[in-house]
Amino acid sequence: MKMKWTLVLAIAATAGFAAWMYFDRTARGRALAAWHHLASNTAHAEETRPPSRTSSVGVWDGILTVTSSRQEALGLRVQPAKEQAGPVELRLSGTTDYDPATLTIVRTQFESRVDRVHMDLGSVVKKGDAILELFSNTLAQAKSDYEMAVNQWRRDKKILDYKSPLAKAGTLPGKELIEIENDEAKSRESMKLAKDKLSVFGLTEKEIQAAMTEEGVSKARMTVRAIADGIVIKRGVVPGNFYDPKDDLMTIAPLDHLWVRGNVSEIDADKVQVGLALKVVFPYAHRTIPAKVEYIDKAIDPDTRAAKFRTSVLNPDRLLKAGGYVRVLVDIPPVPGQTVIPRVAMVSVDRHDYVFVRRPGTTDQFERRTIVVAKESNDQVIVAAPGPENHGIRPGEEVVTVGCLILEQMYEDRLMVEDGTLL
Repeated sequence: MKMKWTLVLAIAATAGFAAWMYFDRTARGRALAAWHHLASNTAHAEETRPPSRTSSVGVWDGILTVTSSRQEALGLRVQPAKEQAGPVELRLSGTTDYDPATLTIVRTQFESRVDRVHMDLGSVVKKGDAILELFSNTLAQAKSDYEMAVNQWRRDKKILDYKSPLAKAGTLPGKELIEIENDEAKSRESMKLAKDKLSVFGLTEKEIQAAMTEEGVSKARMTVRAIADGIVIKRGVVPGNFYDPKDDLMTIAPLDHLWVRGNVSEIDADKVQVGLALKVVFPYAHRTIPAKVEYIDKAIDPDTRAAKFRTSVLNPDRLLKAGGYVRVLVDIPPVPGQTVIPRVAMVSVDRHDYVFVRRPGTTDQFERRTIVVAKESNDQVIVAAPGPENHGIRPGEEVVTVGCLILEQMYEDRLMVEDGTLL
């Protein structure tokens, strides 16, 4: 009985649904559309479902195939790599300084008092200009010793000149003449030593001769003069104070040339060698002076991770200043095997650099290559010669310059598909 009632209810429900679909055409259209859409999606999903790893017939060789029409749609552009022909300009910074090997340090050669200072800090000095006025008892004693030695030699020379003819005439014993000659030689040597001492003290020949006529405190006075042209860069002397030979009174630096010191980073230190041509740019003086690398440190500073270098520039008009900032442009000669590509062709991912190269003999195949950057600027990259970790680029090979980021994304997506991470 129960089965009978169930059958009746099922027939009634089916008849009711059929009658509703017949009389309500709008509802009937919606139902049919939903059914066709569901069937279509199911079929499409079956067609586009990616093959499983077990159905793969080979391993991907890393080559991207992009048809000509798709290249045009993506806007891909390529450009041939060029061999590095010219030098690379390495831009460094530096500061000017005085050449320490040419500095003149003014000291006294004896204990003395400074009575007067003729030059101040920053004064321009000419060779022979008066710098200091000194007063010293030691100097006075040395002048007196010289005067006495000269007078003694003159007396001995006068006696020798008088006795020599007598010895030749036989009226003077030869032994006495020898003693007279020895006395003259000793006094002449003493005179020479006394004169040399005044020369060491810094007196000129004219001042030494004038010491013979000086009297009283005049013998204790001396004028210190500059021995070279330059500018006073240090002054530690004060009038009225006493100084000894260990004290630095002044430092005079020449102005005819300047040193240029700078640092070159550790990555470029091996490229800078003694003798390389460079240009020193003085931005505020609007001058560029050619020079050469004169020194490069053999050690890397552990704090700055850079090596110190040095050059020098001429300063004939003495307009350049020490302590100024300059730019140093070093010409690094080309390295065989290195190529030049546009900067936009390089793609950097996880601290590795790549380029996409069109495979020779094809128009639609591109491979990603690992490169090592030898030098990078705003508009170009110099690629190092091929090596164990660098596939390199040969001159003439075409690299993608526009659209390389799109190719990189396609490459990464394909890698994930191959690894199964996109399934």
